Amino acid sequence: MLVFLTLLTIAIISTLLYGEVPPEFREYMQIAAVATPSLLLVLQMLALVRKGNAEDDTVDDKAHEAAAAAVGVSSSDSCNAAVVQFLARLQEKGRLVDFIMDDIAAYDNESVGAAARIVHQGCCEVIKECFTIEAVHPGAEMEEISLADNYDSNSYRLVGRVPDSAPFNGQVQHRGWKTTSVKLPQVIEDGEQVKIASTIIAAAEVVID
Repeated sequence: MLVFLTLLTIAIISTLLYGEVPPEFREYMQIAAVATPSLLLVLQMLALVRKGNAEDDTVDDKAHEAAAAAVGVSSSDSCNAAVVQFLARLQEKGRLVDFIMDDIAAYDNESVGAAARIVHQGCCEVIKECFTIEAVHPGAEMEEISLADNYDSNSYRLVGRVPDSAPFNGQVQHRGWKTTSVKLPQVIEDGEQVKIASTIIAAAEVVID
């Protein structure tokens, strides 16, 4: 799934930047360019959380687990709550969940485009709060690149007609993204609070007359 979404994201962005998109489809492509990376980010976070459950490699993580254990909360529950609360922040600031779960076919392109701008601005704010994000490839997109046999396969994914052996010569279609710091919302409360935080993204709102 992660590989599929990554390739889909690259395809959408490349099409918007370098392809000819009919005007009637451009708004939908712009929406996909916002929603697909956001979904990919959430899935990657879930993968990181599962990996973090198996091996904690920082003092802060160990301290967080100890505090969670002291109030009867498992590490897994606490991590799940942190991910759900990150998604809650995306909903609060950018209405991401509303946007993805809504049926946009009923709206005209102008309305969808205006909504996409709000989603982009809000989600961008949350992501910058929680992550320090940098490009994986330091150069420019579409530049020529040659990778040796010992290249970092985690940082560079080869697509197209890949030869059996190095050097691998091609063009950078997408510079990739990496994070150098992660600050997920921390939830250390009693078991009931963690249970709520790991399930509720946004509470239903009721207007009292």
